[in-house]
Amino acid sequence: MMDTIVESLAELDLSKKERAALRRWRSDEMTPGSPAMRLLAEKLNTELQRAAARNEVSPIKKPDWAN
Repeated sequence: MMDTIVESLAELDLSKKERAALRRWRSDEMTPGSPAMRLLAEKLNTELQRAAARNEVSPIKKPDWAN
């Protein structure tokens, strides 16, 4: 399950530096409480929130008869 999550995180629009941090975390097995892991988690959470907000459908729809 963790691999699936990491792979979907790799598909996000992250900077090269953040992608490298994600690869290092995956290969070096960072501990959950480390400062680097906290920083990475914060950045990933921010990006995930941004992606979720982009995918939200607006409740206000333009009628099809109005141009």
